[in-house]
Amino acid sequence: MVISVEIHNCIVRKTLVDQGNSADILYWNTFKQLGIPEAELIPYNEPFVGFSGERVQTKGYIKLSTRFCFDGAEARDIPVKYVVVHANTSYNILLGRPSLNKLGAIVSTPHLAMKFPSESGRIITVHVDQKAARECYFASLRLPRLETAEPRGVKRVHTVAQNLETIVDFDPRMEQDERVEPIEDRHPIVIGPTDLHVTYLGSNLSEIEKREIGQVVRKNKDLFAWRPTDMPGIAPTFLCHKLSVCREAQPVAQRKRKMGEERKKAVEAEASKLLEAGFIREIHYTSWLANVVMVKKSNGKW
Repeated sequence: MVISVEIHNCIVRKTLVDQGNSADILYWNTFKQLGIPEAELIPYNEPFVGFSGERVQTKGYIKLSTRFCFDGAEARDIPVKYVVVHANTSYNILLGRPSLNKLGAIVSTPHLAMKFPSESGRIITVHVDQKAARECYFASLRLPRLETAEPRGVKRVHTVAQNLETIVDFDPRMEQDERVEPIEDRHPIVIGPTDLHVTYLGSNLSEIEKREIGQVVRKNKDLFAWRPTDMPGIAPTFLCHKLSVCREAQPVAQRKRKMGEERKKAVEAEASKLLEAGFIREIHYTSWLANVVMVKKSNGKW
């Protein structure tokens, strides 16, 4: 599970909670971004050994006060002994058993939450940052291996060199459609002339809260856009986007590529919406021409 903590007056996102790890790890890039002087590191020369036998050299260790649930009504601070490691990773911190035991935390992966007692004895709940967890997962798929120097005289048997250029680069836009799911049921309310113009409120709200929020939402229903034409235009004097194109660049016109009937209908439908809204306009005899790139969303739509 991935959470956020506060260290050295900084909010550190992408903190991995790993109950199977026997140490608390602070990665070198995160250590430098915290602005802590390297002289405060206490020497620690023992390497870490991974599950498959690989060894990772350490930079040292440091004790830092770590605050959990910093954005809640009640927080908890504990001193954590971090081992500083230089490794390619998509996370900033890895919290293992030492900090979890000191915190008295119980981690529930089915509920995507972690609970621990506060100083006053109240139970504090920290929920998983699902968006950050997905970002870390997709980023880890593209991480190259950290090259380490082999000791002299050591030869590996039956090893095949990996060509990093052959790693498949997943489409970076695929995580844009990943959204955080609500942790409670939703109650629909109609705010437009038809049943299609709906939004949702949490079911845990009281009837008074639902009524008051519903009145505010209906009063400001013009802020919602149900189709591209509902979005008002922005005056170019206020905001204008320009492409930085090199003047010496040669115009490129790609050859028209064939696409399936399904993709063709999707392109025509989206282009019609943008034309109707006035976001784009048709031009003739263009010197720049590129084929449309179609990416299917997680819900099956283009």
